[in-house]
Amino acid sequence: MSHKIKKIEVVKPGTIVRTETGAILRASSTVTLVQSDENNILIDTSSKKDRDLLLQGLGEQGLTPNDIDIILITHQHRDHIGNYELFTSARIYTHSLCTRIPESVKIQSFPFSLTQNIEFIETPGHSWDAITVIVKMDKTTYAITGDAIPIKSNYDNWIPPIVHVDAKRALESMKKIVQIADIIIPGHDAPFTIKNTK
Repeated sequence: MSHKIKKIEVVKPGTIVRTETGAILRASSTVTLVQSDENNILIDTSSKKDRDLLLQGLGEQGLTPNDIDIILITHQHRDHIGNYELFTSARIYTHSLCTRIPESVKIQSFPFSLTQNIEFIETPGHSWDAITVIVKMDKTTYAITGDAIPIKSNYDNWIPPIVHVDAKRALESMKKIVQIADIIIPGHDAPFTIKNTK
């Protein structure tokens, strides 16, 4: 399946609010729409508290939850999966270690290709079930990272996510991502372009 990619759009920007010492007060994930000539695909569904913002963002694209064909979950933290149950007609893909969405398609081996232009790679470190979604549109490669790279400053300062299960693995995952991607869509920040040449 080649499935030409027509659009990649952030429909709900990710946010994160921290204390002065860096503790997370509130986090809500980025939700990204990928439209191919066959499917409407969402990566992550954000937190329940931001359901209205998600629905508004979909509406601005002329879509409702019933128009979404596929949901891709980057990892099972609640600020990324909070609204998955809205998408009753969508097929949901997650890592096999994801236990919070039992009705999903569990991916056992990586890399896993959904289509010729959409691939999942394992990027553990922030969590063990972390997946990054790689999307190729035209001649540009996008990495929709979830919290493998939660904000741009993780990349700029080359530091792992504050919340992690394994800092070394997190940095290895970041390296894997930036070697592939031209543009990063992080879990809690605006998209940015990779500076280095591959």
